[in-house]
Amino acid sequence: MKPGLRFTALAAAAVLAFALAGGCSTYGSSITVNHSYEPMYSFAGLKTYRWAEARPSSWGDPLVESNVRFLADRALEAKGLTAKTDKPDVVISTSYGYGYAYELRSLVVSVSRADKNELVWRGMASGPINTDASSPDLKNAVEGILAKFPPQ
Repeated sequence: MKPGLRFTALAAAAVLAFALAGGCSTYGSSITVNHSYEPMYSFAGLKTYRWAEARPSSWGDPLVESNVRFLADRALEAKGLTAKTDKPDVVISTSYGYGYAYELRSLVVSVSRADKNELVWRGMASGPINTDASSPDLKNAVEGILAKFPPQ
């Protein structure tokens, strides 16, 4: 292939890859993160949150839930949000898609208005997310999800 043609083909492939990845970001080896939010909700005055009660599940792992909350608390605190159990602005919940031992297929963080229980923001990480303590995958997934919260 001629050098000019090869450059054109590579440039076209790069543009196509960028266009296909439009609404998502990749964190870690193969973790993809997507976000969605209610455009009419004002996130500007958001200051406090509380965690929804964890729902017991036969597939659930309380250590994963504990680690996700620990990591998310740190990320939210860095953004100026404070955990508050009495009259918070929003309630945060999580859900998981389990794969094999020590692996998630998906992690979803949902944010709802505390006063009306209406979903206003959701972030999801998908791909193999290793939950083993020695792996950075869970930290990357949680930080990746919350990177665009609250939306600007």
